[in-house]
Amino acid sequence: MSSIVDKVNKTVYKDYPFYKGVKPKVSENSKGEMLLVYEKSEKTEDGLTLPMLLRVKADAEGNIRSVSGSR
Repeated sequence: MSSIVDKVNKTVYKDYPFYKGVKPKVSENSKGEMLLVYEKSEKTEDGLTLPMLLRVKADAEGNIRSVSGSR
């Protein structure tokens, strides 16, 4: 499973560089599909904290099926 997470991380860090270095929370279902959730927060110009979330669904081989984000 670790190599699959590493494969997904490599793609996410390339496509979404502001999440680079963020370790995802990983959950797996019975079919071997995984959900990786990347969370971080950024400071805005006016000093407020902006939480950011990226959800990545991947199959058992580490191929990304869908990505959704919020901020």
